[in-house]
Amino acid sequence: MDDRLFNPVRIMTSQPGRMRVITSALRAAECILNDWPIGQGEKLSDAREALLSCLERRLSPGAARIAFIEAAKEAGNYVDEPRRLAPAGKVKKSHRARRRFP
Repeated sequence: MDDRLFNPVRIMTSQPGRMRVITSALRAAECILNDWPIGQGEKLSDAREALLSCLERRLSPGAARIAFIEAAKEAGNYVDEPRRLAPAGKVKKSHRARRRFP
């Protein structure tokens, strides 16, 4: 089954000091159903609907992700979007054409 992947979102869990990185609509829906700090909310209802629509392929994963982030902000458990680290190893320098003088 396709989880409907999206860019990572980091949220706080119900366990103090523990964070979770959510990377798909399926994982976001599981999180909202099983480990959400509030039971009701306008943004939470919107996120549930958006995630279900995404899993049914009627909404893009990016749109479902935005709804999930808004619900997390409403619940007070949104942390951030983890940044990707630069690749390790040598950094390639761009080569510019050198001007040649006659």
